[in-house]
Amino acid sequence: MMAPSLFDTIDAHAPLKIVPLRPENLAAIDFRVMKVFPAFNIIESGLRDGAIGPDTTIVETSSGTMALGLAIVCMQFSLKLHIFGDRAIEPPLKRTIEELGAEVHLVEATASDANVQQLRKKALLDFMDRTGATWSRQYDNLGNRFSYARPAEEAIRHFGKIDVLVATVGSGGSSCGLAHYCRAFFPEMKLIGIDTFGSVLFGQPASRRDLRGLGNSILPGNLLHEAFDEIHWLGANEAYQAAHRLHRETSLKRGPTSGAAYLVAKWYAQRFTKSKVLAVFPDDSSRYEHNVYHPTWMRANGYQAALAATGPVLVRHPLHADSGWCRFNWSRRSLTDVVGD
Repeated sequence: MMAPSLFDTIDAHAPLKIVPLRPENLAAIDFRVMKVFPAFNIIESGLRDGAIGPDTTIVETSSGTMALGLAIVCMQFSLKLHIFGDRAIEPPLKRTIEELGAEVHLVEATASDANVQQLRKKALLDFMDRTGATWSRQYDNLGNRFSYARPAEEAIRHFGKIDVLVATVGSGGSSCGLAHYCRAFFPEMKLIGIDTFGSVLFGQPASRRDLRGLGNSILPGNLLHEAFDEIHWLGANEAYQAAHRLHRETSLKRGPTSGAAYLVAKWYAQRFTKSKVLAVFPDDSSRYEHNVYHPTWMRANGYQAALAATGPVLVRHPLHADSGWCRFNWSRRSLTDVVGD
């Protein structure tokens, strides 16, 4: 069987679009299933250099679209895949991944536990010790970050100069990867990262995270702190309401990480009208129809539009960001320079 190409895979599962938005200096790079890009790059590179063979079993820790991206790619390459996730993998997503031939293992923890990613990693390492499986290492594999050359090229081709790039941050792959390639053309481009409270990525201690799909309880190797000009932290309610706002204002029904990017990017575009702002939309709404887009679930869990912050509070240290919507001038510094040893 002929091996799939990146173009075949993207065209079939993750068509890439640059979507103009309002105001006119705002647009989005709309991925739908963004993690197909790093999944394909990591697996194809491993097959090419011999690190992955036809009988290799791939393992990864994920409770989101990286799991789906790997399931799509491993199915096409006829590779076995085991995903180690948590209860953030909703039953519909779990069924989809399993129908593609992967096995999903859920750790015994609630989806918002501060140490859930550590528990997933431990389960993955135990499985590797028993089976000799190969870890795709989305957090540290540079194939993640390097997979965003084509999306950056498409963004520049269709949007032109990019003054501000706004992206949610989880593994650091998409935000730092896109920024790397875009800054080859526009070195002064600002990179605005979006995290959530309780995530360790930008200087906060690990704690409960109600908003998933961004943030992390471990520091990934693909995250380059010196690439970021500003960091925004959003709570779950702010991101959920932003997803609804994105749908109402653009007809694009996407997940809360896309909503978060829209909220922050529109805030920038409205205040800096001469700057061209590009938001990164990494996910669609399919995982969220029974919760974020279900009024009963939203009311039962206390998520209300009236309680959502409508603008960011500027803080002087990451530890001062505690709720709602906060922002901090990172100024392309290292983590140590900002928060100390």
